[in-house]
Amino acid sequence: MKGAEKLSLREHDEFIKHLREEINFLRKRVAKLEEENALLRNALAQKVDDLEPTYREIEDRLDRLKTHVLKAIRFLIRSRKRPVNYEEIIKAVQVRYPFKIKAETITRTVRKLKEEGYLFSPKKGYFMLSDTPPQEIGQSTLSSFK
Repeated sequence: MKGAEKLSLREHDEFIKHLREEINFLRKRVAKLEEENALLRNALAQKVDDLEPTYREIEDRLDRLKTHVLKAIRFLIRSRKRPVNYEEIIKAVQVRYPFKIKAETITRTVRKLKEEGYLFSPKKGYFMLSDTPPQEIGQSTLSSFK
């Protein structure tokens, strides 16, 4: 009987040792992922900062709604340090600007901004500011939003 008890205690100790090793491995992995995440967030923040003057230069060429949506997207990306989705953009525009804008109008504007090269989508339904926004917007584009 005593031998069986010692065996189960030994197995118990080995199991605990195995769990400790796994916990240590996972802690190291989490630390590495947190470090990588911080690096990526910093790189994204730098990219957004680098792109902002470009958008200031083109803002006057955008119509009013596009400008409001673009400003809201820029604010969200800066504050959250990640790509933003339609729901976040809609809420931000509706809270930020006092006039009523339908969600469909905002999503259509976001799609147009993406089509025109002002935004890109790293993942379906998420948006980031584009590296190289177009320099000119034709009058036909602007008139379609008035």
